[in-house]
Amino acid sequence: MDKKTQNWTLGAMGLLGLAGLLLGLWARSAHQPTEPIAVAERFLGHLQQDHYAEAWALTAQGGYTGATPQALQAVAARHSCRSGRVVGTSPLQTHGNRLRRALRGQRVDMDEVRVEFEGTCLLGVRLRWLPGRGWRVVYFASHAG
Repeated sequence: MDKKTQNWTLGAMGLLGLAGLLLGLWARSAHQPTEPIAVAERFLGHLQQDHYAEAWALTAQGGYTGATPQALQAVAARHSCRSGRVVGTSPLQTHGNRLRRALRGQRVDMDEVRVEFEGTCLLGVRLRWLPGRGWRVVYFASHAG
């Protein structure tokens, strides 16, 4: 093997190693579930503006969030803290987990996500994926840290 071919081979191996390292780092990094976060933020925005019908439209429309906009209003009245910035989501899902699910032909998103907000108090919003309806709020509550 001549010197030029040897240098090219070493360079290609180095690039492959770097690509493998970057892929491994990406696979272990946390996925940010942007759709559930956006729904939770819209939901809380509607509550802040006292738009209960619009907020209720983003819920599972039953259970804890109530079967009517008026029922949602009663639930919301118990939680004075309704705003803040997103500080986290759970459960943690990595990009590698999503890739593995996609390769198996499974749905890549989790069925349920909890979005945590921090403002004047802590507030958790739990969302569930409902086939045909998308992400819907099933629970929200202010809580202690």
